[in-house]
Amino acid sequence: MDREEPHQVVIERNLLIPMSDGAHLAADLYRPAGDGPFPAVFSYYPYHKDDMIGSMCERQLRYFAEHGYAGLLIDFRGLGSSDGIVHEAMDRGEGRDGAEAVEWIAEQAWCDGNVGMFGMSYGGITSFKTAAEQPPHLKAIVPLMGCTDIYLDYLYPGGCLNSLGAFGAWGSWMLAMNLMPPTLNDPEGRWYRVWQERLANGRPYVFPWLDHPEHDDYWESRAVDPERIKTPAFLIAGWRDIFPEPMVRAYEGITAPKKLWVGPWMHSLPELSPFEAIEYLPEMLRWWNRWLRDDDNGIAEEAPVTICVQGQRNTWRNERKWPIPRAKAVKYFLGPRRSLTTAAGATEGAELYHGRQSVGVAAGLWDPTGLGIGLPFDQSSDDLASLAFTSPALAADTEISGSPEATIRVAIEAGDAVNLVAKLCDVAPDGHSSLITTGWLNTNHRNSHREPEPPPRGHPYDFRIQLWATSYLVPRGHRLRLSIACADFPRLWPTPSNPTIRLLHGGRRGSSVKIPVVPPVKAAPTNIKPADPSLRQLPPGSTMAPRYSIERDMVAGTTQISTGSQRTAPLPLGGTMDTDHIATASVSDSHPAGANVQGETKISVQLPALGRVEVHTTSWISRTGMTLTGRVTVDGREFFFNRWQK
Repeated sequence: MDREEPHQVVIERNLLIPMSDGAHLAADLYRPAGDGPFPAVFSYYPYHKDDMIGSMCERQLRYFAEHGYAGLLIDFRGLGSSDGIVHEAMDRGEGRDGAEAVEWIAEQAWCDGNVGMFGMSYGGITSFKTAAEQPPHLKAIVPLMGCTDIYLDYLYPGGCLNSLGAFGAWGSWMLAMNLMPPTLNDPEGRWYRVWQERLANGRPYVFPWLDHPEHDDYWESRAVDPERIKTPAFLIAGWRDIFPEPMVRAYEGITAPKKLWVGPWMHSLPELSPFEAIEYLPEMLRWWNRWLRDDDNGIAEEAPVTICVQGQRNTWRNERKWPIPRAKAVKYFLGPRRSLTTAAGATEGAELYHGRQSVGVAAGLWDPTGLGIGLPFDQSSDDLASLAFTSPALAADTEISGSPEATIRVAIEAGDAVNLVAKLCDVAPDGHSSLITTGWLNTNHRNSHREPEPPPRGHPYDFRIQLWATSYLVPRGHRLRLSIACADFPRLWPTPSNPTIRLLHGGRRGSSVKIPVVPPVKAAPTNIKPADPSLRQLPPGSTMAPRYSIERDMVAGTTQISTGSQRTAPLPLGGTMDTDHIATASVSDSHPAGANVQGETKISVQLPALGRVEVHTTSWISRTGMTLTGRVTVDGREFFFNRWQK
């Protein structure tokens, strides 16, 4: 049959992939009908192929199988239907297991020896990790919205501890997911033995994170050097995602043939985005065809970079390189009367600022769970609570494409710990302030994330703050604004006290920001095609109701941000898994040391071999400790309980 004609799809469930240490990874296989052999592509997750992630990946796997590829979805060791002891989150062992899976796939009768790997979020991370292990039969990867260094890229950006996104939205949810039994029950009872081993040996993903506030050996062992990736790589990223800078930085470091797409999306598949949804699977297929089938289809000769320039009207454009070589670093200086100008002021001045730990709410959610909500809104309230320096109206449209860098000269006057947050905004004539991009720095980490040192109080230092990559068009007549604060709640964990800083401006050594400005260019056509709106419909049997609330107690002076969802995921052989999850970050401006993140998750499923299984977890986490509980009941009777505390 010609490869362009749709193939009939055969599904084989719960193939067991042997690891060298005796563990087995469970996989579902979607392959074309017929003898084959075929090239193979796979995804590898901790999110359970038989319930949560399975329904989300169904379309991808069927699509590739219909186009002549064997597609696999694989569970992490110790999770889903895989046995063994689960690795700690982001451990290098995940990549080693992925590499062994590559070589096993290549040896199967239905595979022709050519293997590709893809995945979103954690699936993107494992694609990077597996490629860095350099398994011989891995011929191409497509990571979507992943990262290569979870410390710098998410948990401690700029050395500043993450809050709601890491410990609540994701961490508390995974506490429950990792206690779940395999939801595909084999008649021989293997699933039950796997579950018993899991309950006896599991440890919450979040448990070690507070113990490693520096970029020590623990985190370095989990980081991937992009230069180790010798496999052709097609990276798909989003400017409003949790990983925009990590993805473009990975692209810059990879020396193999590579391709980069960056859209305006949050943390969601491009075809499922609530805005600017595009179809991406055909382009992935072209990538597979080039590197797994040696099809000289021209993709390797095309412009490798495709970006969406955000603004009042999103526009797509191809580029030959990233960073864009023709970008010019335009330096803006912070000046008197909160001005931002391209001319350095001769007069030196200073601004005294008393930090508030609730600043940052307007920046939206740093959501790792794909809720489809949480974009930044009007930044004016946060600007007013920050040191905001604003430029005159721009004389021409100004495209900012790249990673701005602020150099802020600051003397720390008071505070147990100090985070510096720099936000670049687009201010419209009516005063509406739109977030362009943000950067963070723990001032103790100004020279090293591995060996931090507190700067002496009262002495001015230059703090370099890398703002994350973006592409954004500021219209003529709008103004630029750089806001400096000491908090970005709930993205960052509040510091124990409200610091006081003195920001210096003017003169030869005042504060400034370098902005990469790209001159106008005529945009050439791209391969971007809008997604069919029907693709945004959830799979049959699925439901998802997101949660997002902001509450301020004006008497107590507290701010609470809550997020989560209620979801129903269909099981492959019938039935559903129901999830109810909520996580809340709380801070008081008068007592920031009491900041905490709380989470509660309930998961229930009816298993034919056992009955109604319900998992109920709670978490309470402060800057100095945590208490986590996990309870499992079967038909209302307690089956398992544990409390983890430090």
